[in-house]
Amino acid sequence: MKDKVLIDSSAWIVSFKKTGNERLKQMIVEVLNTFSAVTTNIIILELLQGCRNRGEFENLYSRLSALEVLPVNDEVWQIAYHVGYEMRKKGVTIPTVDITIASVAKAHGCLLLHHDRHFKVVARHLKIATIDFLD
Repeated sequence: MKDKVLIDSSAWIVSFKKTGNERLKQMIVEVLNTFSAVTTNIIILELLQGCRNRGEFENLYSRLSALEVLPVNDEVWQIAYHVGYEMRKKGVTIPTVDITIASVAKAHGCLLLHHDRHFKVVARHLKIATIDFLD
């Protein structure tokens, strides 16, 4: 496993469910226990939008803020611009947020842990390592 693991919101959301994928939940616990988990502001935003009340928001915000937050800097944007353009030219449309998150993983040399089919496509293009728990 690489030093840093960027856990996408798709993986977090599945792990929050009582009936969520147990292997995925175990992987997230392992990544958290080894202090390898990182995040980025876009993922934090996606997760906080789903909170049902202020208490849940504050609790989740506190926990996510304890992780290293990787910046979406100029290098990330340059990667995202190019991959977005190149994939669209091939007739493949990937959501902008997913392109940006994959570009964060590329720029910062992270492993990307996810549960989203879009990442399988963009990861092959960017040549980034991923762990997916797609059924």
